[in-house]
Amino acid sequence: MEFKELTLKELTDGYIRSAEEGTCTCIFCGETYEEDLIYQSRGRMVNAERAMREHLIDVHGGVFCGLMQLDRQVSGLSDTQKEILEGMYLEKDNKEMGEELGISAATVRTHKFNIQKLKREARILLAMLEQIENEEVVAARKRLEPEEPMAMAPGTGSSEALSERPMTGNSLHPFFTQFHLK
Repeated sequence: MEFKELTLKELTDGYIRSAEEGTCTCIFCGETYEEDLIYQSRGRMVNAERAMREHLIDVHGGVFCGLMQLDRQVSGLSDTQKEILEGMYLEKDNKEMGEELGISAATVRTHKFNIQKLKREARILLAMLEQIENEEVVAARKRLEPEEPMAMAPGTGSSEALSERPMTGNSLHPFFTQFHLK
């Protein structure tokens, strides 16, 4: 199983539920529980889903810890970003995180802001990829599109649209939007 092929739900849950096979499989180690069986976990009998959730905590320290162990090439997170996320997960305040990392509380705030920015950008990217990759969305779009493709809206990459776009403060970098440029 490849992490790049997992859905957001599977990454968040820490396991893959296969309705066809009737199994729950850990994304970190491949441990599998069959849904029709009862398992002994923590001294009692539980279903497959509960056994998987307890496995994730007992073996991997929870989904968050399992994800934190992923290589940078898989997660895309730097060591500093991981340390900030761990502090957020443990509900530490900025001052405490700063002292542990040897940086100021203001720098911790900046890192947290940048992580939130990455989150916003990732959601937009996921929505755009859904427009490209989701077969149902693509089929619906094709049913509704006119015969001739419309020109891209200004600012979406169409060179013709960009050349026709007037230079206004809002079309520039956010720093310049507070000024009226003519």
